[in-house]
Amino acid sequence: MKRYALFCGAYNLQMGGIKNFQKSFETEEAAKEKTEQIAKDPFVDWVQIFDKKTDAATIYKVIDGKLVECKADNE
Repeated sequence: MKRYALFCGAYNLQMGGIKNFQKSFETEEAAKEKTEQIAKDPFVDWVQIFDKKTDAATIYKVIDGKLVECKADNE
């Protein structure tokens, strides 16, 4: 599996699973490009890019076919 794992789904369950895994990418830019394509799917509510090297995740809410990055409550 490559460094950046992409997950998405219709419901954002805090304990998501492998069924939400879409694909992995070598670069964050490639993963982000794919998220923009996924956002056009009317049945997708959220998208997440997970960096396996840093254990950091970027989570997006999909609103009207566009990505809106979710910020942590403490930011």
